[in-house]
Amino acid sequence: MTQTLVPGQNCPVPASLLSVSIRAGAAADFSAFRLFAGGKTRRDEDFVFYGQKRNDDGTISLSHDACSGVFSVDLARLAPDVEKVALAVTSDFPTVARLSSLTLEAAQGAECLLRCSVEVVRHDEAALILGEFYRRNGQWKFRFVAQGFRGGLKPLAEFYGVDVADDAPVPPCPASSGPAHPGQAPSRPAPAGASASSRPASLGKIVLTKASPRIDLTKHTLAGGMYRVNLNWNRAFTSRPSGLAGLFNRNNGIDLDLAAYVRLKNGDKTIVQALGKRFGSLEQPPFVKLLGDDRTGSQADGEWIHINGDRIDDLAEIIIFTFIYAGAPNWNATDAEVRVDIPGQPRIETRLVDGNEPLPMCAIARIINSGGKLSIERLERYFRGHEDMDRFFGWGFTWRAGWK
Repeated sequence: MTQTLVPGQNCPVPASLLSVSIRAGAAADFSAFRLFAGGKTRRDEDFVFYGQKRNDDGTISLSHDACSGVFSVDLARLAPDVEKVALAVTSDFPTVARLSSLTLEAAQGAECLLRCSVEVVRHDEAALILGEFYRRNGQWKFRFVAQGFRGGLKPLAEFYGVDVADDAPVPPCPASSGPAHPGQAPSRPAPAGASASSRPASLGKIVLTKASPRIDLTKHTLAGGMYRVNLNWNRAFTSRPSGLAGLFNRNNGIDLDLAAYVRLKNGDKTIVQALGKRFGSLEQPPFVKLLGDDRTGSQADGEWIHINGDRIDDLAEIIIFTFIYAGAPNWNATDAEVRVDIPGQPRIETRLVDGNEPLPMCAIARIINSGGKLSIERLERYFRGHEDMDRFFGWGFTWRAGWK
């Protein structure tokens, strides 16, 4: 029998695999927090949200679209020292009241166990704790909370012990005043007793990995402005390697070239790269531009590609790739890192860590625009050269030798 709760009420739930469905009347984000003593998280994996949809042991996972989210919560497999699992919603609008409706249902298989409805018109907060699963005398219970934070997801996450790093500033011209090196966005110190490695996840950054290779930005209305893609790497090494991938540039350092394949909605396609001086354009198709070529390693912040976000509706697909032009014995020696900065979104980062074979070209990430909403997918796939990569992705270009 389904129990209908009002804020403050609780009811027992079975210690089993439960499905929790949250439905809003407008675009929203959904998050879960695995909590320990003191009602706090301990590390990154305790926070499940759009940038990290599964925790480390698989006891909590999220699937979602713009207006609804479904959490899978396996109470039976949660570690004994887990005291609570909190579920929350953050409105894409200034207040939760703009959602028009908000409900939560928890089910065991096909049986609906409980239902909660929030009177959103009463709430002027941007984020709400909807409810918490909690242990009491060896029994799991659920409490309907419906309490919020006017500041949105950031104070909500901090309430549960998540250390939220502020976004590093992005300058208008990377050549004149570059941002901090990737991964060095300022943040507060870790909570007392927590090591740097166990510090909770930052909302200011999403790291794409082999285990979590994709981020969907479908929950937000994308802002215009400039989208920035940065490639940074370790340019120096001490010994001369052999083979094609071991050539030296003028400074005996590593020279990587950042490039992009661009496909427009009208079917036109092109390559933006330094080879052949195909630097692209922001005001004309393809609305993607490579900002120069750092052959000497003098730019502390690496190479940049800019994407005109005001023309995002004209763009269908962008594949960001790079190749070793000179100086690297292997990809692991480059210590290469790519980040994507999109206005109004967390910074997205990925590292090139799997390039063990001496293949000089790497497809890094794919940006797909579907109906005006973006997804970014980590690729990290290595190739012998442009033609090999072209055949794999089916671009259909004719290639000839190029230089810069």
